[in-house]
Amino acid sequence: MGQAGSLEEKRRVGRVQATYLNHLISFTQWDKADLPVGGNKSRILILGDEDYGLIESFRFLSKQSQLQIGGNEASILHFKNSEKKSAKSALEKKPQVILILSSASYNLDEIKKTSPQSLYIGNYKTFVTEQKGDIAFYLQKNRVRLMIDKVAFKRKSPKLSSQISTLRNVVELTP
Repeated sequence: MGQAGSLEEKRRVGRVQATYLNHLISFTQWDKADLPVGGNKSRILILGDEDYGLIESFRFLSKQSQLQIGGNEASILHFKNSEKKSAKSALEKKPQVILILSSASYNLDEIKKTSPQSLYIGNYKTFVTEQKGDIAFYLQKNRVRLMIDKVAFKRKSPKLSSQISTLRNVVELTP
């Protein structure tokens, strides 16, 4: 995620990422075929070891905002690097969002094969430019910014709202 200095600075960055994550999910639309049926909760998977309060902050924000995905209540599941077997099982249940923490030892290509309908969020520009994820958090001039693959605005599902691209001071789009 970059070179945030002190522990307090890293926690601040985690809180900002959690806020962006909450908003990104709110500004994304899914096709009905990519959503759970029968009153089941939508799933947000977080993969990797804890990242300085991001998970705690995101759980709090999603509860406060009553975060929903496609009209379904959202369930947040966190799997540490040591829990790959459980994570694989959760990936097979077709989660709507997958956040891959910078500490994660999970392989994005394998994740995409198991859950091709998910929105993939990670860290560092290379997550989007080289690994072909959808959205990446990165630090620039002591600010958390987002790099977003333009494809995420054009595909049918999951599709990001074009409103996000208007945040020029925070968002960078891939060419």
